[in-house]
Amino acid sequence: MKINRRHFVGILYDCILFEYGSQVTVGKSHTLSLDDLAETFAFVAAFYKHNRSLMDIPCDQFITRNQLHTVAGLVDYIENMDRGVFEIFPCSIELREEAPSFSSSSSRQDRKRHTRMTLEHGDIKSKSNHSQFRQDVRGWTMDLYGHRGHDFHTDTDTDLDDEYSIIIPGLSKTDVQTFLWEYAYIPEVYQDDIATLIRYLRRDEWMMNGSKGSIITFDWDLEGVQKFSKEYNQNKIRKVELREQEEAKKTQEIAQKQQEEWARQQELIRERETMRRMKIADDFIRKMHKTMVISPSESEEIDKLIKNLETEISEYFDFCFVALVAVGSFACGQYTHTSDLDLTLTGNTKNITTVELVNALHHFSYQNVNIVERNVEPAVLSASRSTRLSVVTFVDPKTGTTCHLTLDEPLLIYQSKLIRTYALIEPRFGPVMNALRHLAAQRGLISSSEHGDKCNFMPLGSYALALMLTTFLQTENPPILPKLQQNPLPEDRVMKEAFVNGIDCSFDRDWEYYQGFGIKNTKSTAELLVDFCRFFGYVFDYESKEVNARIGAFRWRSDVSRGPANTLISSVEADTGRAPPPSPTVPLSPTVASALGSKVNSSVVFQVIDPFLIDFNVTNVCRGELVRIVKSCFQEAYEALVE
Repeated sequence: MKINRRHFVGILYDCILFEYGSQVTVGKSHTLSLDDLAETFAFVAAFYKHNRSLMDIPCDQFITRNQLHTVAGLVDYIENMDRGVFEIFPCSIELREEAPSFSSSSSRQDRKRHTRMTLEHGDIKSKSNHSQFRQDVRGWTMDLYGHRGHDFHTDTDTDLDDEYSIIIPGLSKTDVQTFLWEYAYIPEVYQDDIATLIRYLRRDEWMMNGSKGSIITFDWDLEGVQKFSKEYNQNKIRKVELREQEEAKKTQEIAQKQQEEWARQQELIRERETMRRMKIADDFIRKMHKTMVISPSESEEIDKLIKNLETEISEYFDFCFVALVAVGSFACGQYTHTSDLDLTLTGNTKNITTVELVNALHHFSYQNVNIVERNVEPAVLSASRSTRLSVVTFVDPKTGTTCHLTLDEPLLIYQSKLIRTYALIEPRFGPVMNALRHLAAQRGLISSSEHGDKCNFMPLGSYALALMLTTFLQTENPPILPKLQQNPLPEDRVMKEAFVNGIDCSFDRDWEYYQGFGIKNTKSTAELLVDFCRFFGYVFDYESKEVNARIGAFRWRSDVSRGPANTLISSVEADTGRAPPPSPTVPLSPTVASALGSKVNSSVVFQVIDPFLIDFNVTNVCRGELVRIVKSCFQEAYEALVE
C-alpha cells in the first residue's frame, strides 16, 4: 500500500493543534510559537529515525525535505493551508507575526533547557523504566541541532524565529467530539503511529498531558495514547455501525411488514376485479408494442442516417464543429414504424440559419424540404429567440423517413434523455406508453403520422403524455419509477450538474443503478394502462392539481406560488373568453377545432409541469372545453379496456 506522507503529516499537524486546543477553554486561545512547533517536528523526525523499524510511516525525510523543522518552512506550510489547518481540526488557526524579542526568546529557551535538565536528573527513580530510551531520543534531537554527523538539515534560524506564532482557539466539547470522530475515519494505518508520537511528544518534548487519555503499551514495546490508536477507533466505529444496523433493520422490518400487508390486500382486490380482462388486454398490448417498435437493425439505419446527415451538414458549412442529435420519440426509445424523426443541430451553429439549412438539404438531394413556423412559449426556446420556432421538415430519399430539424435547442436533448432514462429503468414503460399514444392519437389528443394527423396545436402531445405516465408510475404503491431529479439522491449518490441557458437540467442518469426498482409492484402492462386511464378519467382533479414529474407527485396547486405555468393566458382569451387560435399556418385537429368553436371556460387549465422549466406548463393550450374532452377520452378508454 502506497503511503501519502504529505497527508499523514497534515493529519499529525492537526492532532498537534488538537493537543494544545484541548487545554484551553472556549473563548480563549493558546499562542504557540513556530519555534516550538519546529522543535516538535524535529522531535518527530528524530523519533522516526531512532525507531524506524517499529513505526508504520517513517516521515523524517519528508519533514526535513519540506523544512518543517524550521520556522521558515512552517510559515510556508501553514500559509498554503485553508484556515491554517489541514483537514480535521474543527477551528481556524491564525498565523501571527510579532516584533522580535531577543530577551524573551533567550528566557524561553533557558526555561526549556532547565526543564530538560530537570527531566534528565530530577526524577530518575520514577522514570527508570524508560530513561535509556528517553536519553536516546534526546540524543537524536541534539543531533538535529548539534551537527553530529547525520544527514538532517541544520536549523539556521536565529532568535528572529520568535516573531512568528499561531493562535489556537480553545475547543468546546462539541469541537472535541467532532475532531475525534473525524480522526476515527482517517486511514487506519496512520493511527498507531500518531498515538505513539503524541505519547512521547507529551512526555519528552511538551512536558504536558495534552488532551489527556489512557496510555497503552503496544505489542512492539512502544507506548501510545489509547484514543488515537487503531484498535480503539476501529472498535468505536464498529459499535456505532452495529447500533445503526440494528435500528435500520427494525425500521426496515416494520416497513416491510406494512408493505407486505398492503400488497396482499391489493392483490386480492386485483384478482377479483381484473383477472379475466387483464389477461386479454395484456396480450394485446404486448403484441401491439412488438409490432409497432422498430428492430435493432432499423435503429442502426436511423443512426446511420443521422451520422450521414451530420457529416453532410458539416461539409456544407466548411467542416465547422456541429453535432446532429436525435430528440423526441427516437431519443426516448419510443420510435415506431410510423414515427417522424426529430433532430436538433448543436455545436458551432452561431452563423447557421434555417434558410441555409434548407439550402444544404437541397444540395444533398433531400426531398420535400420546407420551413414550418410553430408558436412556442418563450421559456422553451434558447436565449435571444422569438416565440416562433422554425422547424425544417424534409424526407430522406433512401429510407423514406420524414424528419423535423431544429437549430440549437439543447433543452430538447435533455427532455428526451430524461424520458429515455425512465424507459430504460422500467421495461413496462414502453408498452404502456405506446398503447397510450395509440389511444390518444385515435381520439385526436396528440398528432400521429399513422392517422394522417399533422397538427401541432394539440391538447396534449407525446411529451406531455410521457410526463403524465412517468408521474403516474412514480406515485404507484409500491412505486415503479424513482424520482431522478430529487436532491439529495438516495445512498449518498452524486448528481452530475447540467445547465442549459441557465436552466437546471440535472438528473441521475445512471439507469442501471435503478434496475429492478419497481419489481415489488407486480401489476402487468394492461393493469397499468387500465389504472392510468381510470386515474385521469375519474380520479385526477384537473381544476386543483398539477402533474409534476420533477418531484414525482400530483401536487395541489395551492402548494406552489402561481407563476407563468398558471397564468399563460393571452389578451385575446381575456377579451373573448375563448382559447387563442394558433398561427394560421398551423392546422387544427378536429377535436381542437370543435372545442375552439364553442365558449371556453379558461378558468380550468390542465397543468403538466415541465421537469426542467419548473414554471412552464407543457399543456397550457389544454383548457376549458379541451380539459373536458381529455377527461372524457380517458373515461371512454377505461370503460372499453374493462370490457
